Amino acid sequence: MSARVPKLTTQEARYGVNLDFIIFPLDFRDLRYALAKNGYELSPIRDLPAAPTRISYGGEIARTKETRVIVDSESGEIGVIDRLLQEASASFDNLAKVILSELGVDLNSKVKFYFLSVNYRVNTGKTPLKEIAKAENKEFVKKFNEIMNEDLSSFSIRICPKNANINDKNWFDIVIEPDVIDESRYHIGAVYRNSERKMIEAFAKNLESNLLKLVEFIEA
Repeated sequence: MSARVPKLTTQEARYGVNLDFIIFPLDFRDLRYALAKNGYELSPIRDLPAAPTRISYGGEIARTKETRVIVDSESGEIGVIDRLLQEASASFDNLAKVILSELGVDLNSKVKFYFLSVNYRVNTGKTPLKEIAKAENKEFVKKFNEIMNEDLSSFSIRICPKNANINDKNWFDIVIEPDVIDESRYHIGAVYRNSERKMIEAFAKNLESNLLKLVEFIEA
């Protein structure tokens, strides 16, 4: 009888860019008009101060089908949330085309970094909490047991590039842990950012297969 094939399901995928401007180049009103003109459904808002007063804004501002447009003018972030990572990448490209044609702002110019953030559930037929414990540092856990006066176990595995700085433009981290809703499944979260779009695409291309390999190694 063949081994069970792990099933990977995407929960949510974010894809976007942090722009390198002192003043965020997209006025809230103009951006809403441009999106509405191109078929996006605008998120409801309260009354705005009269133009030309500039306002800071953040959160979801519009959507089309299952794609949500997210913006944070303070941090310089603009991107999309989608169901699948590949769809998020395509949705970001469409958003960039609308903004360039309607507002003359190129989202691929003056880039601080591109980013992706994706969350998965993985079902392998095994119990994640027991499997993750196999990869723990036994000596550390032994000391933690003594400190806490409890029999402890590792709940998650989190990895990042060695010698990297968490505030670097080029960064990633991956966390593997039991899903808090269903302990029979893994939750895997991955964050990646890079100043080059091609590096984001390369990471995304192999991400899901690499995550399954990590789980396979944990359970070996």
